[in-house]
Amino acid sequence: MECQLCHNYHSKFCCTICLRERLRTYNAELKQINQVKQQKIERANKFLSGSTRKLHISLADKHASLQKLNNLEVEMNKRKEEIIRDRQEIDLRKKNLQSRRQVLLDSRAYFKKFKSHQKILITKDIDNIKEKWRNAHQFLIHSRKVLIGELVSIFDLKKLNDYETKYYQNNGISSNGSNSKLISSIGKVDDDFEYSIAGRSLPKKSDFIRYPPEDINTAVGHVIHILGLIAHYLGVKLPFTLVNKGSNSYAEGSLNEIAESKRPPLFLTAENLESFTVGMAMLNYNIAYLCHTQGIEIPYHKVPHTLHNLSLCCSAPNLGRYGHLTALNRIPDQSFNLDFQEVVRVMLARRNSLDNNIIGTTLNDYFEGDNEDENENEDGETWVLCDTV
Repeated sequence: MECQLCHNYHSKFCCTICLRERLRTYNAELKQINQVKQQKIERANKFLSGSTRKLHISLADKHASLQKLNNLEVEMNKRKEEIIRDRQEIDLRKKNLQSRRQVLLDSRAYFKKFKSHQKILITKDIDNIKEKWRNAHQFLIHSRKVLIGELVSIFDLKKLNDYETKYYQNNGISSNGSNSKLISSIGKVDDDFEYSIAGRSLPKKSDFIRYPPEDINTAVGHVIHILGLIAHYLGVKLPFTLVNKGSNSYAEGSLNEIAESKRPPLFLTAENLESFTVGMAMLNYNIAYLCHTQGIEIPYHKVPHTLHNLSLCCSAPNLGRYGHLTALNRIPDQSFNLDFQEVVRVMLARRNSLDNNIIGTTLNDYFEGDNEDENENEDGETWVLCDTV
């Protein structure tokens, strides 16, 4: 090529002659390459046609089958390893099962062998616990007796001798009383003041008007106090609540016949004799119930004997053995036989010298009006268990 322009690498253009020359050369080389390509294709078609082609296809299939076989062998080896591990696990579990069966058989044999012996031991343990329980209960009974004995000593609850009885009888009667009232219908002297508490006595026939109110109120206050302590020591719930607040002392409970807004007083004044008598009936009813829990039954005609019944309770042979809060010898039911209305009738009849009959009156007629608290008794029970305050 003699063209100087085409050999200049910095030029972007070629001349016409050089361009034609290059195209001619390119076409010649392309034609030669196509001829070689066609020859190769013809040779390949010739080689692949006939039995040779089938051989190559078989070789390819063989190679694919070998590859698949190798994969299956690898997978099979994995499965074999898993089977070996599972068999080892099965053998281990069989050994554990066998050992556990042996332990079970040994345990059964041990249980059969020592069953009777263990039964004897358990029975002995139960008996020992029961014996300890009884001993603790006996100690509790003794402790209760000691505490109640101390209360009797502190409050000086005692039986008066004949001289003291006559002294209280003669000095307790008000100026408008008559000595003839001391003589009963059969000619014997009434022992209305047979017992005293802290130097004060209470009448047995509910004739409170014949004695100084301050003596009666003092004795009643002491009785409420000692009764609450005795009930607490014995673990007994009393039918009525007794509140000791001096001149504001009262009794309350749940009775269908008594309006719950009414509270009979436990402090005697010149205006509240009727309601005070009902309050004393509730106090005496509590004492009679306390005696009942300790194995002493009080008949109706002796319920008004407040201090006498309290002394009987404190000296009961089975004192401290029974109670609502005692696990052993717990009071099972409310088997108290005394009817509160009958107790009120007895006290009012004795006070009024009637034949145990109250005509035309109800219990509500003997209460002072006190409407501070109004609590309904929806269950309609005849009485409930209350603590003494």
